[in-house]
Amino acid sequence: MATFVVSLCRDGYLVGVLSPATMVTYVSLLTVGLVLFERRIVYSALIPATLYLVSCGYLSLFGQLTYAPLFLLTDFPYKNGFWVLSMLFFIVPILLTCLVLFEILLSQWRYREALIAHLSQVDPLTNTFNRRSINQCLEQLNHKQASSYAVILVDLDHFKQINDEHGHHKGDEALVQVCHVLAGHIREQDVLGRFGGEEFILVLKQATAHQAKQVAERCRQAITQIELYDEHNQPIHFTASFGIALSHHNTPYEKLLSQADQALYQAKAYGRNQVVLYQPLEPAAS
Repeated sequence: MATFVVSLCRDGYLVGVLSPATMVTYVSLLTVGLVLFERRIVYSALIPATLYLVSCGYLSLFGQLTYAPLFLLTDFPYKNGFWVLSMLFFIVPILLTCLVLFEILLSQWRYREALIAHLSQVDPLTNTFNRRSINQCLEQLNHKQASSYAVILVDLDHFKQINDEHGHHKGDEALVQVCHVLAGHIREQDVLGRFGGEEFILVLKQATAHQAKQVAERCRQAITQIELYDEHNQPIHFTASFGIALSHHNTPYEKLLSQADQALYQAKAYGRNQVVLYQPLEPAAS
């Protein structure tokens, strides 16, 4: 970027700082630079170049600097003032208009890119991380050698019954409220996501088995106290089951999810509305 700016200043002076060639190069560097680099980098390079070009044009206008010395080899019938003012008259409005329009276009484009990136990472209903983002998070944790964490799978009990008896809009409302409850019982460093359907996942960083069970138990009790009412203002009660798994010695996250799922299955088998910590089977004594 700096090389191009230096070339712009040097060549712009030689052929005329307000010549079409210089202005085309200036606008091209500005537009291409804003697309490829951050605004801070582009403007920190182009502002000094702009001041240089303006200074050259000002000094040329008053005859203190030769305008376009490269063309002194030929005889020009006009003086510096004519060239500077005529070029200034036509180029400045065009340059300012192009800059404003391009800034508007660039801002809209970057906003849409950020929005698309956000939508690809979150669940649209609960506005929490989706399964893809959760897998990326677990993969990153797996690469950290000293990182230990707990995974908690949460599944709402008999959720299909809510949809069937009260409609999907009540089911969606239940999911949103459960999400709020879970978010209120984890730390800022932890991660909450919707794993699919009525299933959520909590990733507790630097958590022991005791801490994970405490968090899960608080969430379980809070879910039972959610106030959800049907169209007749009758309360809709529901519960959730929890399965916990802990990472050990860089356990692959796929295996960790499988262990949490097994613990969740046991919680369902024990009568639901339970918290179960995965316990590896001890090898049978010979």
